[in-house]
Amino acid sequence: MKQFGIDISKWQGDFDLTNAVKNGVEFAIIKGGGGDDGLYIDPKFKKNYDASKALGIPVGAYWFTRALNVNDAIKEADFFYEKILKGRKFELPVFIDVEHSDVFALGKKALTDTVIAWCERLEEKGFWVGIYSTVYAFSAYMDDSRLEPYTHWVAQWSSVCTYPNKNILGLWQFGGEVNLLRNKYISGVVCDQNYMYTDFPSIIKQRGFNGFEPSSDDAPALSDNVIPPSVAPQKKSVSTLANEVINGLWGNGEVRRKKLTEAGYDYTEVQALVDKILAPTPISTVKAGDMAKLSKNAVIFGTNQKFADFIYTTLLYVREISGSRAVISILPEGPITGAVDIKYLIPYTV
Repeated sequence: MKQFGIDISKWQGDFDLTNAVKNGVEFAIIKGGGGDDGLYIDPKFKKNYDASKALGIPVGAYWFTRALNVNDAIKEADFFYEKILKGRKFELPVFIDVEHSDVFALGKKALTDTVIAWCERLEEKGFWVGIYSTVYAFSAYMDDSRLEPYTHWVAQWSSVCTYPNKNILGLWQFGGEVNLLRNKYISGVVCDQNYMYTDFPSIIKQRGFNGFEPSSDDAPALSDNVIPPSVAPQKKSVSTLANEVINGLWGNGEVRRKKLTEAGYDYTEVQALVDKILAPTPISTVKAGDMAKLSKNAVIFGTNQKFADFIYTTLLYVREISGSRAVISILPEGPITGAVDIKYLIPYTV
């Protein structure tokens, strides 16, 4: 199966879910709250939840974590349950959203331990839990082999999802501000958009998870529902190809030219975009307070590690500069995203 849905929060404002459903939205995953600014409830959660229920569409919820240890994770899970989940019913899993720069800095073992602690706490309370993060983060920042028991909601704003373990890929967030498959606007605002590959509502309701009473022993087997169909388009975009070239997937020199040409692509067009992305940026053009984007080959300052995939398509704030080190963030204030060599910043002008 493959169904289309959205995830929404306060950032979509007073979202018109009725209109969204009329335009093909089949489910919604709603931000319940988070731990990145104390423990809080998203101000639009109740409105979005009530609207989903009134419209009869399956609904899930997610929690934006900033848990830095197992105890933090348990406190966050308990708050999520007591203030948001308790007394309500969710046809889709409840997810821990793992994307804060502070949790990525914990190291694989510590972060994986905190994620599992959060999941286990809510499983004890009868919830089907899942984990949201990017393709890159699952491999770079977590021990994903230990997370296989949990449904994965994978973010990759691309034309195809490359997450390798299709047996646990329940949902794919394919677009948001960048969307290569559909219009990025839903009900007039930019929305994160998803495909769902598992019949969660049937399984959850029949087996009595997420606030439901068990109704049957005939729930679909998970293995029968979780493997998605191919969603790869016939042709890749030039930007996708350029990114693959930079990551070494098409070889070099004449080998690259031959492979791209034989695959039916315009080598000159692809190479021109590659050259543009990799072109160095003069340091003097970027200063603290500016907005910028990252070049596709940017790595975390002082390492060879790349950032989460979505960072490369997001407009960033340059918070401060010290020598060649630039501190960047997706927000003008509050938590930072990380640091990068200033040579990787592409100036943004209005």
